[in-house]
Amino acid sequence: MGEMKNMGNIGDVVSASEIASWCPESWRLEKGLHLAPGNERALIKGEEHHAEKAGFEKRSRSAMSLGVWLLAAAAILAVAAFLLRMS
Repeated sequence: MGEMKNMGNIGDVVSASEIASWCPESWRLEKGLHLAPGNERALIKGEEHHAEKAGFEKRSRSAMSLGVWLLAAAAILAVAAFLLRMS
């Protein structure tokens, strides 16, 4: 079969059209017979929707990482304050 297209995915996120490119019938129609998909507008709209969701997912991971770092910093400060108070 063909190679999967790189559509600028973020990390391990895979789009539905990339998965569909591994479908034997889809691959035969597109690569073998050089036929354009009948639902090209829907595919484009799906790619745009996927890009929005992938961007949101990346921002969510960043926000979660920031939250973990803030919690770690707060815990360190609390321990330091406790130790300073004890001495």
